[in-house]
Amino acid sequence: MRHSTVTKNMSASRAVFASALVVALVGSALGLVSPAAALSTAPKSFSTSPDVVPGESGVVAVKVPAHQKGAYPLKGLKAAALIYVAPVERGFTRHIALYGTDKVPAVVGPVRSLRETDFPVLDQFGKVRVYASGRSLERDIMLNLLSRTKHILRVNSNENLREMYFAPGCVDPFCDFLKGTKIAGRGTGLSMSNANILKEAGLSTWVVPASVKSTGRSIKSMKIIYRKTPYNDRIPRTITWSASKKVWIYEASGRSATIDVVGGKSVAGQTSSASAIIQFTTAKNAGSAFTCRIMPEGGPDSVPYTNSVGKGLGFLLRDGKIYDITWSRSSSTATTSYKFKNGSKVKVTGQPWIFLVPTNLTTGSVTYANGAKVAFAPKPSTPKWSFSTNVLKERKSCEAPTAIKVSKASATSTTIKVTSNFDTLNYVPVKGVKVKVKITGKGYVTLTTSEAGTVTVKAASSKVTSATIAKQTVAGQKYAAKSWKK
Repeated sequence: MRHSTVTKNMSASRAVFASALVVALVGSALGLVSPAAALSTAPKSFSTSPDVVPGESGVVAVKVPAHQKGAYPLKGLKAAALIYVAPVERGFTRHIALYGTDKVPAVVGPVRSLRETDFPVLDQFGKVRVYASGRSLERDIMLNLLSRTKHILRVNSNENLREMYFAPGCVDPFCDFLKGTKIAGRGTGLSMSNANILKEAGLSTWVVPASVKSTGRSIKSMKIIYRKTPYNDRIPRTITWSASKKVWIYEASGRSATIDVVGGKSVAGQTSSASAIIQFTTAKNAGSAFTCRIMPEGGPDSVPYTNSVGKGLGFLLRDGKIYDITWSRSSSTATTSYKFKNGSKVKVTGQPWIFLVPTNLTTGSVTYANGAKVAFAPKPSTPKWSFSTNVLKERKSCEAPTAIKVSKASATSTTIKVTSNFDTLNYVPVKGVKVKVKITGKGYVTLTTSEAGTVTVKAASSKVTSATIAKQTVAGQKYAAKSWKK
């Protein structure tokens, strides 16, 4: 029996959600389906089998949340061979924990939903068994990405998965947990070793090469601020060196509590490891939580699709020091190459964490051992996008939102600027939009926005009483109606 009111409410809401959304995605004006319906109608290049499938790589990936109080303590992360950290909407990040099939602990979680970023990250590990929950598969963009993937997707305890359970006393939506002992292929020789998982990621464990060691600088901590889009709220992740424990402690909005089973006993701890890679990259806007809609809860949140293919700069953190590195990757199925500035391969120790840090969505700073705090502003990466207009093509039929800003240009002129954040992570100017402006004593005038997204009205701002954008299509993209009134 579920004892908490929260979990009862969640169970009821899931039932309503599942029954209400068993609707075909194609042709639906809402762009919504249940996880089960999405899996049944999506292109079947991937599998949903609970049993071992041909070509399965022996790697298990689990999507685990961060930041929000109800998610903690996180369970089962210490046993992972490797953990990726990537941004999702609202400025939050989530973890992708990777295990060999035999190494998944008895309990991992909470388990949360997938995002577009995850598939190219996972592709380098072959055919991965992926565990996720929630509304992972409710967007056309996700289904388009699924048409390219060959992973085994096991989604949501509400689908009665034998490997997942709904935790009593949990806090919505952090209620799905993975039962590692129920995963297919355990004890069969399928499991990929930790060393080979690191190899597939482009890493190996060893000491820092002597030719590089002198370039390391001792630091106390690093802070990465992920910006909440389309707002400017700052959501922090901090990385702090613990000299006594010889690990980096990772906090997400000040939270780091973990529980892991060690020697048959539950041990409380913190999210931490001996090595971390900061991989600077770029992000695109994959849309709101659904293809054409803002989220039902939480407002209009842009979902960042963070690139992991191409090349860029980064840092290696280990042994209390920071090293400059580079990264490159030719395709989503290729191994990432991490190198020191002199060209030698990056070496890690222990369980590495890889932070995907889009420079167009973040700011950051390093506090050195001498107390000096220095902001870092690396050059943007050179992305090689694994999806573009082919995946985003259905968004051309969506009505992109617009914003209107009216400001005084001079005593006798007014500037009107039109912006949109539909396919970008910030509001950007929109060229070619027709704006109908009402001017006191002169009536209406219709003008077209310039490259800068602006029109100039030959009237004092006190005379401009309204500006209206009718529904229209510009360069193949539909734009929603918008109005401004004094």
